Amino acid sequence: MAPDDEDDKRGRRSSGSRTLARGLALLNALGEHSDGATVSGLAESTGLDRAVLYRLLDTLTGEGFVTRDPETRKYRLGLAMLELGVRAAQGLEVRRLAGPPLRALSEDTNETACLAVRDRDDLVVVEVIEPGDRFVQVNYRIGFRHELGVAAHGKALLAFLPEGARNPELQPVRQRGVAYTRDELEPGASGVAAPVFDHTGRAVAAVGIVAPTARLPEPEAIALRVLRSAREISERLGWRPRRAT
Repeated sequence: MAPDDEDDKRGRRSSGSRTLARGLALLNALGEHSDGATVSGLAESTGLDRAVLYRLLDTLTGEGFVTRDPETRKYRLGLAMLELGVRAAQGLEVRRLAGPPLRALSEDTNETACLAVRDRDDLVVVEVIEPGDRFVQVNYRIGFRHELGVAAHGKALLAFLPEGARNPELQPVRQRGVAYTRDELEPGASGVAAPVFDHTGRAVAAVGIVAPTARLPEPEAIALRVLRSAREISERLGWRPRRAT
């Protein structure tokens, strides 16, 4: 790469970081004004130029992170911020409560047990428990993400979400309550997973195991064990089975 091109690339990266920092400062300032804040007030609290503030506010308003009251002309945090906060809180709570059942699942199957949650259109792994005596394991790590609906964990969660309810390919998962996949996310890797429900009955996570395909010739054999873990975590979140009427 030519020196000028490299300088341009560094300049764009620096500009992007500066814009992000300004946007975060603006959001923090809005968070301190529960009744909303005017552009003048935000300029005073952030030290940002009004022209910069208007550009940032326009972008954040368009994405739903900020809302504007046309009568008072005040800005305040929008519903998109609330949604992010709820997702973050749910992810942390699920991870904390899933610890003991997840460890037991790994110990009982002698395979890698994983917990994953949704992040918009992706699935993100938030907890992994690995067996101590396995030299060959599937590389499914905390923070790893992939498209929602892919692999056992993704299918198990999507099948019980509103947008997956009418997907005919997920009908077997809804009927069984558990998803099996073989060599889907990557060659030689298979998984078994089931959904986790919160106190409202909403699917909020997926729990299961991932292992080399050679060690899972019959994934159905451990389905009941995975379902038990999913039920235990769900109950820890306040879920209760519906009573027959």
